[in-house]
Amino acid sequence: MAPGEEIGRDCLAARVRLLNRVISGLYDRALRPYDVTVAQLNLLSAIAQAEPVAAGKLADLLSLEISTLSRNMHLMEELGLIRIAKAERGNGRVISITDVGKRKLAEVLPAWRAAQHEAADLLGSDTREPLKRLVDGLLAERLAGS
Repeated sequence: MAPGEEIGRDCLAARVRLLNRVISGLYDRALRPYDVTVAQLNLLSAIAQAEPVAAGKLADLLSLEISTLSRNMHLMEELGLIRIAKAERGNGRVISITDVGKRKLAEVLPAWRAAQHEAADLLGSDTREPLKRLVDGLLAERLAGS
């Protein structure tokens, strides 16, 4: 079998990336009227749950490159959704959600729920529940390690 054929047939990374694009597209379309992407919404939600949170810890938790996190943080700060403060020690940053950010989470909730339902239907229960358990386990490992 040719290498390209084997990789095309078996590559889990390619399949996960395709799944990510399809599912993210569902959410992004639903969230478009609110001027927020699902990536920004997930970041905002994580900040709301962990605030105040060090930028490095947030990047580690979400498996984000610090440059990707920084780019999104600055955009979200310009929109008034989060506050970025200098850490007490070192040159790190501490992030917290603003009242505007909390209102944005509440505002988009119905659209997020609709996208969540559509994504759940697309995946089906045979895929959805094992996928959720897998990712929840990975997240728990990350939280335990921090």
